[in-house]
Amino acid sequence: MTSWQNEAMAKKSDKAEIDRRVHTVVKLLSSAKTSSYILRFCSEEWGVTERQAQTYLQRAREIIKADYSVERSDFLGTRLALLDEIIEASIRCKQHSNAVGALKLQAQLTRLLEGS
Repeated sequence: MTSWQNEAMAKKSDKAEIDRRVHTVVKLLSSAKTSSYILRFCSEEWGVTERQAQTYLQRAREIIKADYSVERSDFLGTRLALLDEIIEASIRCKQHSNAVGALKLQAQLTRLLEGS
């Protein structure tokens, strides 16, 4: 590694860069990456310490929690609307089994089916 690369890695990141990194970690968590994978990614991609990577990971988890700390009825409503879109798209693409699956999930969420 050249000296200018070391200097660039040691340079303190600004708020916008830190926010971009945290949101990248949110995406990694949302795509089911493990904590160890994310810590390694942060180190290799941005040259940060494990402690800094842990900070990014914690902030990302807080963002995800905040995104899901909504009222149950609001959460249910948005998920039912999303399932409506999935049903419509599935029917348009002639993927009827996907439409049936989404309909079944809607019924379970609204407790229309027994055993839900």
